[in-house]
Amino acid sequence: MLALVAGQLGTILEPFWRFLYTLQTAPALGSLWAVLTTPFDPIRSLPAAWPDALPALIIVGLYRYRWWTPGLGSGLFTFLVFTSFQLLIGLLGLRLPTPPLFLAPLPFGLPIDLLAALMNATITYGLCYVFITVHRYSWPSMTIAILPMPLLFQVFIYGIIGAPLLIARLLPDSEWPLRIGLILTLILLGWCVAIISTGLARLRR
Repeated sequence: MLALVAGQLGTILEPFWRFLYTLQTAPALGSLWAVLTTPFDPIRSLPAAWPDALPALIIVGLYRYRWWTPGLGSGLFTFLVFTSFQLLIGLLGLRLPTPPLFLAPLPFGLPIDLLAALMNATITYGLCYVFITVHRYSWPSMTIAILPMPLLFQVFIYGIIGAPLLIARLLPDSEWPLRIGLILTLILLGWCVAIISTGLARLRR
């Protein structure tokens, strides 16, 4: 329940991410202020709250019953499962469109659904590591550790990892910058997945 509440809190910046990922020119301050002051609707945000947190919770449950063991290989396989899950629920329309979907079309013919799934799966992968790390903490400590995590991972993945693509879209001749931005974003995603996988491998020791 705590993780799902955290997932819902993570949707607070959803209007901002949508605004940022649809930009093709420098935004006016008035438009940015209007987005930042959009009231948070907890009911409307419910469909967006579970797709990132729930798969991580399932892995934590498997870990507690020793049906899943953290490690480099199992971690990478779990990331592939998370990516497939994000692709599936996106194709079935079971989650609202996530910010990366507004970047279409992408260079090199890369499907935008795949990039969105990779970014969302990385968020889930990071949450999985956090949940496993803190699942034996006391409730107050667990609450402090878990509640901000979905929001922080969104800021990191959408705001920092996706920054090369976002900046490239604002440049006048966007063909080559977009290609470079996409390559940098994919490299940063791989780096992030490698760090989380290494962290999971250390939990096994």
